[in-house]
Amino acid sequence: MLRSLMTISGFTLMSRVLGVARDVLIARFVGTGAVADAFFAAFRFPNMFRRIFGEGAFNSAFVPLFGKRVVNDGRNSAMQFANNAFSVLFYTLGILTVLLIPLMAALMLVVVPGFLAKVDEDLSSEPVEFRVALRGADALYLETTPGEIVNYESLILVEKGKPPFFKVLAEVFGGEPQAVGESVPLQKFMEGAIISEDTGLLKVPLPDDHDFAVFEGSATGAGQLKVFNNDPGAYDLTVKLAKITFVYLFCMALVAHLSGVLTTLKKFAAPAFSPVLLNVVFLVGLVAVVQFVEWKGVALAWCVAIAGFVQLGVLWWVCLRSGLPVALQKPVFDPGIKRLLILMGPGVVAAGIQQINLLVGGIVASFQQGAISFIYYADRLYQLPLGMIGIAFGMVLLPEITRLLSSDQEGEARATMVNGLELAMIVTVPAAIALMVIPNEIVSVIFEGGDFTSSDTVQTGRALAAFAVGLPGYVLIKVLQPGYFAKENTKSPMKMAGVTVLVNIIFSLLLFPFLGHVGIAIATSISAWVNVVLLWLGLKGFVTLKGENWRRLGGMVLASLAMAVGLYFAKTMMTGWLSGGFWVQIISTAVLIGFGMTIYALGVLLLKVTSIAQLKAGFRG
Repeated sequence: MLRSLMTISGFTLMSRVLGVARDVLIARFVGTGAVADAFFAAFRFPNMFRRIFGEGAFNSAFVPLFGKRVVNDGRNSAMQFANNAFSVLFYTLGILTVLLIPLMAALMLVVVPGFLAKVDEDLSSEPVEFRVALRGADALYLETTPGEIVNYESLILVEKGKPPFFKVLAEVFGGEPQAVGESVPLQKFMEGAIISEDTGLLKVPLPDDHDFAVFEGSATGAGQLKVFNNDPGAYDLTVKLAKITFVYLFCMALVAHLSGVLTTLKKFAAPAFSPVLLNVVFLVGLVAVVQFVEWKGVALAWCVAIAGFVQLGVLWWVCLRSGLPVALQKPVFDPGIKRLLILMGPGVVAAGIQQINLLVGGIVASFQQGAISFIYYADRLYQLPLGMIGIAFGMVLLPEITRLLSSDQEGEARATMVNGLELAMIVTVPAAIALMVIPNEIVSVIFEGGDFTSSDTVQTGRALAAFAVGLPGYVLIKVLQPGYFAKENTKSPMKMAGVTVLVNIIFSLLLFPFLGHVGIAIATSISAWVNVVLLWLGLKGFVTLKGENWRRLGGMVLASLAMAVGLYFAKTMMTGWLSGGFWVQIISTAVLIGFGMTIYALGVLLLKVTSIAQLKAGFRG
């Protein structure tokens, strides 16, 4: 298992490193403003569907069925089933794409409702009063009908102060935005205001890290008044970009199918290498086009679409060269396909739990300027260890557990699950704790510069630390789910997913008024651990940890805590270097991370969590 994991993790690491390089350039060229928010929202939408319907639900249903056919009926019969499934997927997604692209404006109302105007009223001689929640906005936007005269009265900003808890809680459930602090006239900030006579738009910048929670006032006049706490063009731009990026779903769901064929037959390299191509296309586009043009968001969206077709073409060619030709045919809804669709239904929710949670977080985050970008950049960093470990285990464990259960080797299947759990935690636990101890240092050295400011570093670092709390949980989900999918049980994970989505929504709404985007990250982590508990209980003893397993897991935690203490004191002593020039930051951060890894490695060896001999044996096996 370890050799297969290393193959997948190696290519995944390459993809994630290139992905970080991609995001560094996006941060430099685009920053965290309206264009970045619009692109990340547009990209996340098809990406979420791709992971749910492609990598998630489809593969959780397809791989066990395909694997059983390989074992019981031979490769030729299995490939006939694979071709039929590919054709059903191709035509279904093609129709879905054609239908949904014209409806994108309506779909984005659900995905980014916070991008819309907070006030949209027809003016008259009677005053129109308004009260708008700011939620970290970096500017206010007042848009009126060009050429019409509008009179404003009592335009003030109110600091949040310390409103009673029960009043803030009431705000979550539709109450008025709470602010009990000092009131400041908007006029005080008009010196930096920008007025467009052509569009009737007034932009009033707000101070960095302000504590204003509410903007209120009244207006009279003619025409229409709109008040935004996000850039007024963000919504329309998101719709435009989403229409371009949505084709990515079509391509990547088919890529997931081809990957399932290859991984079931233990050909892991090409599926693991496929995501590298996305980042290569992005890097070429960023360096050659994005940095030189005004339409940066559109250029980024086309990078997504082009990369989808490149990945699909490469995977199809690899299947052909491997003697596994996948071809289009007339879809036949035979018993095999019907069984596939039955298993896929529950899997749409079950395997996409993380993406559903992130979508919920994105919806809530759209009500805070820059929050979508903060969450995106933090998500990209904690996805580095999650991708290397979680994706690798998902690709290796499912076909392996399916093969063992199909061969009536349940004992070996149980042992494989436990072994996978230990291997996952030995890497994930220290990674999570490191991200909690030095989040700002990691964010700063990777993203800060250009349009990505030191303030952006702090906000992104806070989200990263909160996401890190759930990192081991996300990986455990990938380890435990194959125990269900290999038995063709997708209904139980679906029910558990419904519970965890509800948990995520509740905690996102409860925490957002107090903690902003950090509350969203915490809610996502809480929901991950709830999902782990439900999956564990639902397996009913299929995965059983003995005393020795618990001893090793305890040793991992102790070694990680020792690493955390060492990192904290080392960070304190290296403050000057970590805030130095670019190359000084890189070297000092690398030294800091290396120091932490050394403490952890010595800890797991001294506590006999593992040994050099065991690692060598696992790699040879």
